[in-house]
Amino acid sequence: MLEKNGQYTPEALGKGVSLARRALGDFSMLSSRKKNEVLLLLAEELIAGKTDIMAVNQMDYADAVSSGLDPAMCDRLLLTDSRFAQMVSGLREVAALPDPVGTGVSSWENADGLKIEKIRVPLGVVGVIYEARPNVTVEVFSLCLKAGCPIVLKGGSEAFRTNMRLALVIKRVLESSGVNADGVFFLPWTDRNVVVDLVGNTDLDVIIPRGGAGLMDIVTRHSRVPVLRHDRGLCHIYVAASADEDMALSVVMNAKTSRPSTCNSMETLLVDSKKEDFLRHFLSVCHERGIRVKGCGVTRRLDPTVDEATNETYDTEFLDLTLNCRVVDGFDQALEHIRKYGSGHTEAIITSDVREADRFWREVDASCVMVNASTRLHDGFAFGLGAEVGISTTRIHARGTMGLAELTTTKYQVWGNGHLRKS
Repeated sequence: MLEKNGQYTPEALGKGVSLARRALGDFSMLSSRKKNEVLLLLAEELIAGKTDIMAVNQMDYADAVSSGLDPAMCDRLLLTDSRFAQMVSGLREVAALPDPVGTGVSSWENADGLKIEKIRVPLGVVGVIYEARPNVTVEVFSLCLKAGCPIVLKGGSEAFRTNMRLALVIKRVLESSGVNADGVFFLPWTDRNVVVDLVGNTDLDVIIPRGGAGLMDIVTRHSRVPVLRHDRGLCHIYVAASADEDMALSVVMNAKTSRPSTCNSMETLLVDSKKEDFLRHFLSVCHERGIRVKGCGVTRRLDPTVDEATNETYDTEFLDLTLNCRVVDGFDQALEHIRKYGSGHTEAIITSDVREADRFWREVDASCVMVNASTRLHDGFAFGLGAEVGISTTRIHARGTMGLAELTTTKYQVWGNGHLRKS
């Protein structure tokens, strides 16, 4: 296994990506049975190697904490027992999903009897750049393998040991299964200059960056291939005047506290002005649970200990137990706030008014719009997709949670009988 800070050369990167490109034919032709066998074997191998993987992860975590890395990032890189179990469970769920490759999207026959069918095919060689979360290594591999796509992975330096250990297990499983292991290239270098060279490599078909503003800026400025941004999540929940208050409190607390370091956690709570009693109760619960609140003038009148919310805080992805709270005069003002500050990730409303819910669905522009549900549910595992490549905040070619179907493109298959173009 290559060690951290091993010497990087553009030639070594180019060779690895080129080999992944050559593996595209092999990966695209894998049978569903073979792909599922690999995924299930990987699940078994991860369980067998859990003690070693967790020990390596603890080393990464300890280094991250001692170096003063942001607590949200430290939490993201930590593999707990439940997170490890979900990672393994995700492999089995992906194996159980229908294989999208070769499935028909639509078919028809034209007026001259030409038979035309559109089918799904692998998207191509997928490059993924991500920070902190080592489970992404396994999740992205599982989905890309099932979709017939070779992958090039660039993990963050903070989880380097864990990622390398997981990549080693993946390679071993591919080799023992007779599958071209060149189809998975995990970059063994932590130098951020690698990113510029990677996104400029046209042997890739798409780049998927998952990380902060700095990473997004580098990728979008230097990429020579299409980019599917998996950007920050400035998620809102609007508690409408008709909302059931018990439901609202339960949903809001789950959206903020179940795992605040994730991009689908709520960052701003919007409360209808008719719900001051709910807001008082919510603020008291925040005190009990150690949640820091930054509020508008009305919120601070109800609780003078609350810090002031500003345009800057409304535009901040806290990724910890901090949130904004703003009282709004009805649906239109809530919608106006979301349009101004939302990142197009996930937005939710708590309401008992069906017409209001329908209007929220239609008028809110985001990759996922929810009614009476926690924003934390916008996730491939929660949606029954087994895993996810990430949550795309772009509009092309995929938006929202990216599962198997989003890792495919299409081609036309045409059957003729000596057909000719007549004009």
